[in-house]
Amino acid sequence: MIVNAIILFLSAAIPGAVLLRTGLMFGQRMQLFLVFAGAYLFSVTIIHLIPDLFLSNENPFNIGLYVLIGFFLQKVIENFTSGVEHGHVHAHAEHSVVYLLVALCLHSFLEGSIMTDSIHSNHSPELAYEHGSSPKILLGIVMHKIPAAVALMALLLNRFKLKFQAYSALLIFALASPLGLFVSEFMSHGNLLPEKYMIIFFAIVAGSFLQISTTIFFETDPNHKLNWLRFGVSVFGALCAVLAQLVI
Repeated sequence: MIVNAIILFLSAAIPGAVLLRTGLMFGQRMQLFLVFAGAYLFSVTIIHLIPDLFLSNENPFNIGLYVLIGFFLQKVIENFTSGVEHGHVHAHAEHSVVYLLVALCLHSFLEGSIMTDSIHSNHSPELAYEHGSSPKILLGIVMHKIPAAVALMALLLNRFKLKFQAYSALLIFALASPLGLFVSEFMSHGNLLPEKYMIIFFAIVAGSFLQISTTIFFETDPNHKLNWLRFGVSVFGALCAVLAQLVI
C-alpha cells in the first residue's frame, strides 16, 4: 500500500515539476500519450473493473445503476475542472482555483480509493479476479494522472504569479489519490463500512473512468474524422490492457 501511495503521488508531482522547470508541454507527443492512456483506462475498466464488480454479491442492476451515477457525477465534476483531468488546458476557465482544486482532488481521491482489495475478499477462489491494487489498475491511473498533472500545472502557472504557489497547489492535487487509498484501506479493513458500500464506491469510480476515457476519444477527434495514427495508438492501448489482464 505504501509503495502504491508513493507512486500515485509521484505520478502527479514529477510531471508538474518537469513542466515547472522546463516549460515544455510536449505537444503532439503528449496528445498521443493521452489517447493511449484513455484507451488503456477504458479497456481496463471494461475487462477488469466492471467484471470484477459483477462477481461480487451485489445485485447486478444496482451495480449498473452505480456505474451510471459515477459516469454522470464525473460530468458534473468536469464542469468545475474545465477538462484538466482529461489533460486539456483552458487558461481562461471561468471557475476559481479553489473550485478547480476541490473538484480535481475529489476526482483524484475517488480514483485512489479503488486501489484497495476490500471488495474481493468474499469472492470464491475459482471466480475471484486479482485484487484492486494490481499493477494493471495502478498503471492505468498513473498514465491518466501524468497528462492531468501537466495540464493542471500549466493552468496554475497562468493563475499564480509565483511558481512556488503554483507548485504548492499541484502538490495538494498529488496528495489526494494517496489519501483516497489510505482512507479506503482504513475504512474497509477497520470494518467501518459494510462491503456493500465499498462496492458502490468502486462502481461509481468505474463509471467516472468510463466518462473520462470516452471524453478523451471524443475530444481528440472533434470532427468525427478517423485519424489513423490516433486510432492505431488507441488500439495499441486497448491491446496493452488486454495483455496486462492476461499476464499480470
